[in-house]
Amino acid sequence: VQRDADDPAAAMSPRAAGIVRLVVLVLLLPVAAAAAAGPRSLQLRVFADTGVRLTDVVWTGSRFLYVENTTNRVFAAGPQGAPVRPFASMPNVVEETRCRLSPGAHGFVAGDLYCHAPDNTIYRIGPDGTVSVFAKLPDSSVSDGALAFDTVGRFGYALVAATGRSGAAQPSGGDVYAIDPAGAVRHVGSYPGPGGADEIVVAPARLAAGELVIAVDAGDHGTLVLMDARGRTRTIATLPDGPDPLAIVAATPRHPHASPPPGFYFTDTGSND
Repeated sequence: VQRDADDPAAAMSPRAAGIVRLVVLVLLLPVAAAAAAGPRSLQLRVFADTGVRLTDVVWTGSRFLYVENTTNRVFAAGPQGAPVRPFASMPNVVEETRCRLSPGAHGFVAGDLYCHAPDNTIYRIGPDGTVSVFAKLPDSSVSDGALAFDTVGRFGYALVAATGRSGAAQPSGGDVYAIDPAGAVRHVGSYPGPGGADEIVVAPARLAAGELVIAVDAGDHGTLVLMDARGRTRTIATLPDGPDPLAIVAATPRHPHASPPPGFYFTDTGSND
């Protein structure tokens, strides 16, 4: 998850408290826990100084993969997070590319990495670093890499991508597409602006029936929008700043001696951390 150097950091408003179990907007500020527990602070530390102008990080189960902003080069590192080495390279396109690891199910091969470039090309990167074009979205907009796997099934267990330009009120809104394992693209629906999708996640079935959550960033404000499998949308929160990436945070068992340590990992473009 990224704190974007080009856009304001996201912040939670009180109106977002009802969905705090569903998504976490990542920022270097205190976050509200349950009302009964009172305020709590995130405990943050630098895990690795990568030397890479980061736009995304993916843990594969054996190594970290780092995506470099604009150059779209991908670097790899072991469980310690550094040093890094070149892994793969996609075409240089200005703005953000984000990547998601294959779930290894429903026709998507385990170990493959899928990346949404700003020109709405979806790339597949194999475990050996081989890059190929997986799909091309029928959209001419410059997008910010919004991409997620449907692991619940509402979107047919597809790879889901959202177009739209975040960070300003115009252009407004964008489109959501579902892509099957063969690379066939299906239009799901359109979402409203102002602003565009910075990131998306598929909500757990028990919280939002497996619907898509879209962080719509208009720069000085933003919204969280839900979209169902029929393309119907509704706004569930209005925020006083433009939301950037968001992520599902699932409970995991603690393993004190695990490498890397259990935790929530996100990137900072400006510091390379």
